[in-house]
Amino acid sequence: MLPRMSRHQYKPQPHEVFTPGGLPLGEHNVYSPRSVPESALDRYRKRGQIPVIFGDFGVGKTSLVRKYFETDDLEGRLVYFPSASGLSVSAIFERVLEVLEYEVQTETVDTKGKSAEGGLDKVLRAVASKTSGRSTKKTLVVTAPTDVGMLGVIDEARLTIVVDEMHRATKEFRAGLAGLIKAVKTSGKSYPVIVIVGTTVDAEHLVVQDPGIDRYIKEVTVPLMRPEESRYIVTEGFRRLELGITDELVARIVEAAVGAPTIVHALCLDAAETALEAARSHVTEDDCRKAVHAYLQDHGRRLASAYLKAIETIGPKKYRKQILHAVANTDNDYATMEDVRSRVSLALAEETPSTALSGPLRDLKTAPYGSVLQDVERVVGGNRVHNLTAFTDPMMKSFIRFMGHLDQTELMPSSNELEKIKVSGGLSTDLS
Repeated sequence: MLPRMSRHQYKPQPHEVFTPGGLPLGEHNVYSPRSVPESALDRYRKRGQIPVIFGDFGVGKTSLVRKYFETDDLEGRLVYFPSASGLSVSAIFERVLEVLEYEVQTETVDTKGKSAEGGLDKVLRAVASKTSGRSTKKTLVVTAPTDVGMLGVIDEARLTIVVDEMHRATKEFRAGLAGLIKAVKTSGKSYPVIVIVGTTVDAEHLVVQDPGIDRYIKEVTVPLMRPEESRYIVTEGFRRLELGITDELVARIVEAAVGAPTIVHALCLDAAETALEAARSHVTEDDCRKAVHAYLQDHGRRLASAYLKAIETIGPKKYRKQILHAVANTDNDYATMEDVRSRVSLALAEETPSTALSGPLRDLKTAPYGSVLQDVERVVGGNRVHNLTAFTDPMMKSFIRFMGHLDQTELMPSSNELEKIKVSGGLSTDLS
């Protein structure tokens, strides 16, 4: 039997350090603290307010929240819902009761005539479990989000409830969640701590359901990682793997990743694996170049093909390409025509009228070019705002930023390789 190695003797593998497809919650996973959003989250949590976390796809919203509440998770006080899709308030209560070791029985009831904020689609009968260590059985019947008994149980257990992908929620769930938030806050309870992860409009959608909760809802933006935050992931990760890397290569990876944690982790993981397979103790430029190819092959194949087909143009100003990069570099989930026009004008160093962009913009929303963009509507103050544009696939935004910065890193694939992506939807594995 092999002797057990101590923590200090164990050398982690690249996939245990860099986590492009998972959350950095393992012992050896590298995570860069996000000082600005973490400070905001900390402040709102202490004040008993409801943070709504939002930001671009792949910017690290879920990782930030799960890392922040890691202690709650280890202590069994975190109830995490990975998606609001198909979720209901009764399902939240049911899961909470299961976490608290109640034996839960559900009974469907007729909620006709009840408001969405006050009625559950099920009655939950929770019986204290024999394994919970309680000497006598207790029955808890939950009929509404305002149920005092239920709120008392949650408060006593000091639970944190996190709902992710709030943009996938139904109107009914938003209404029910708004009712739960109001019930918790007016009851004077300190728990549950409620955290929502979604998009820029989710706070607004909740407040529309009940304007009375506006004073409790606080928006927390998770921006792109700052260069020093990205640099920490690269340098600390390779240090844990005992792999050397030059400052120049670190800078290239940071530049290529354009502030997206998932891209930083992906490039570092592939570069580290290539170096270790070659039995080297340092990372080379060729390792980084192959990491870019691997990202395009494994992570951006579909996106790369759609992007390259969309930007084909015979015009000297390449309006479709300029529009895609303009939308990709906006701070919001959507872009107005003025956002697009001003950014294209800046990129071309000449004033560009909206009339010159309307045709190419329309093309990018139709099938011949993959419908890369789509029209969106937003409700502001009861009014519907039109003429907004967003990516059909939210992953495309960070991918286009990635493609836009590759030239500056000297890691861009050759024109032949890019042509293969466009034609076949994938890269050739021959990088010679």
